Amino acid sequence: MPRINHEYEHLLLLACARAELAKADLTPFDKVKNEFDWDYFYQLARRHSILPIVYRQLEASLRNQLPGEVFQRFRKDYQANAARNLIFVDELTALLDRFDAVGIQAIVFKGPALAVAVYGDVNLRRFVDLDLIVRRADVGRAIQVLTQSGYASSKDLTGEQQAVLLHVQHNLQFTRGGIIIELHWQVSSQLFASTVTAEDLWKNLSTVKLNGRAVNTLATEDLLFALCVHGSRHLWQRLAWICDIDRLIRTNPAIDWSALGERARRASLERMFLLGPALAASLLGTELPEAVALAIAQNEPIAGLCDEIRARLLDGPEQSVLPLFTVIRFNLLIRSGWRSRLRYGRFLFAPTDSDLEAVRLTPGFHFMYYVLRPFRLLSSALRQH
Repeated sequence: MPRINHEYEHLLLLACARAELAKADLTPFDKVKNEFDWDYFYQLARRHSILPIVYRQLEASLRNQLPGEVFQRFRKDYQANAARNLIFVDELTALLDRFDAVGIQAIVFKGPALAVAVYGDVNLRRFVDLDLIVRRADVGRAIQVLTQSGYASSKDLTGEQQAVLLHVQHNLQFTRGGIIIELHWQVSSQLFASTVTAEDLWKNLSTVKLNGRAVNTLATEDLLFALCVHGSRHLWQRLAWICDIDRLIRTNPAIDWSALGERARRASLERMFLLGPALAASLLGTELPEAVALAIAQNEPIAGLCDEIRARLLDGPEQSVLPLFTVIRFNLLIRSGWRSRLRYGRFLFAPTDSDLEAVRLTPGFHFMYYVLRPFRLLSSALRQH
């Protein structure tokens, strides 16, 4: 009787996403290996940006059981990603040298720095852009360095419009060829900045080595909090982001969970913070401190959110655009307290680079972007139906 779902492909994908692939994880695969849908499995792994991790796991545990063409498909993708990552790392260190030359200090956020810090191998993570954080006062000069290096804004914005975004958003995007640079002055809008001062962020940096160069990155606790905020902002639609949480926790047994919990409570973002470790524990078997596991269990909505996210993660190889009302509902659920929800409202209705590119207003009428933003959101929501 033919199989009518992809349960076993889903189970193997989650098993491969873990830090270690145990023999027991392969039992479901052994039952159906002759009927296993490798194309579906490959496309789903690609959707979730975990092909490098999956390839390494398959190579180590299932190499002799894979059809030759299947293994070569995964291997080719892994090698292509490794070559691409090498180009990105070279470009990143060159940009950091140019920033240093003009006295700009930068933090590398996510991307290759995260890959080295928590996976121990830059080739085990796929990244499509490079995230750099600079101080707000250095944004103008950083843009000049990027421009002199051949980068251009990904949106057709004037200097005045970029100045508007400097106050209402947290980053600008620049491109050159196939390389994308996300220039941040905050990690993630006021969602993160409300929990830690800029001074504290810059005081508590860690470093990793890229191309033999010491590179600044976020301290472990700041990184974990930032990754939880980032995942929640994007409704945890990629398994790769949950893998990042899992590996960060596994490689840092001395995480100050108490301080992180207090930070989350002060900002009314406790549920948003706990959701990341909860997903890692439920999907990837991450071991959490007893106090953290208890806090997750006592925060009742988290279990339902984990089920909802798991269902979306495994709903097929194509990632669909979520309806605006689904996004808003999720963002309200992961917050507690009117202040936290009000911050989200301000973030939701703040003008974006797309708003500014779509409508050209003279500097004296920039306040109208706040008026137009709700109408553009409504128009977008109606187009989705």
